[in-house]
Amino acid sequence: MKKKFLALSLALALGLGLTACSGGNGSSASTSGSGSDASQSDTSSSAPKVTKLVLGTSADYPPFEFHVLQNGEDTIVGIDVSLGRQIAEDMGADFEVVHMDFNNLFTLLNQGQCDMVIAAAEIDEEGTRAAAADYSDGYYFDQPPKIVVKAGNEDQYQSLEDFSGKFVGAQTSTTKETIVKEDMPGAELVSMSSVIDLVNNLVYDKCDALVLDGAVADQYLASNPDLAAVDIDMSSFVNPYRVWVPKGDPNNLLPSINATIAKVLEDGTMDSFIAEANELSSQALES
Repeated sequence: MKKKFLALSLALALGLGLTACSGGNGSSASTSGSGSDASQSDTSSSAPKVTKLVLGTSADYPPFEFHVLQNGEDTIVGIDVSLGRQIAEDMGADFEVVHMDFNNLFTLLNQGQCDMVIAAAEIDEEGTRAAAADYSDGYYFDQPPKIVVKAGNEDQYQSLEDFSGKFVGAQTSTTKETIVKEDMPGAELVSMSSVIDLVNNLVYDKCDALVLDGAVADQYLASNPDLAAVDIDMSSFVNPYRVWVPKGDPNNLLPSINATIAKVLEDGTMDSFIAEANELSSQALES
């Protein structure tokens, strides 16, 4: 199924690393998991001595990471992939991107299967990700999450409590799964590793609702007229996306990663990453 994506807006009020705040849930984008100096902007001076960077991601999440055919080859592209490539370029390193299931990303990261994870991943409320890996400054603020249901059913839900007894889907090991488990009392969680599979479950009435990241939800709503968003304020669940490295940052990647993030936010390069991902997203392949 091809999907038509709307233009995304990037909230640039990240402070560009100039203000340090708490690293807990709801923290500002200026905090790094390793205590690195986010004001560092000279990527060359902070670049570690690495020859190749392998990015691990779950490429079923357009517009952030997804598959397209380029010159007849299955290629992973998206906002996060472009950022990863820029990070490698600023370090003077070769770049490779590898698809992995989202729920295995952090385990494989610490097993050395990749050097960094960029997968639209925030700090989760339980702090399990921050306990398992170190993280960069924020590079992207998504829209608030959205709850998606079959069109015509949206008026049944006025609050999160109204999902009691309903089957609600979310991607495995994401903060959206946490919302279902902890903030939707009585809801029955339907957990799947693939967002595409979740949407198909909703379309074919195998669950009652989905909790998705806002920008991703918008793309499925635009391409599926049988789906609709519930009008419930989810703004309290917004956190910035971050780049993740193995616990302890053994290769000292974070200073250079944070320098690249500051640079692409300041000079408008991130906007070009977003525009390119939106242009390619109509070609997204089902994985």
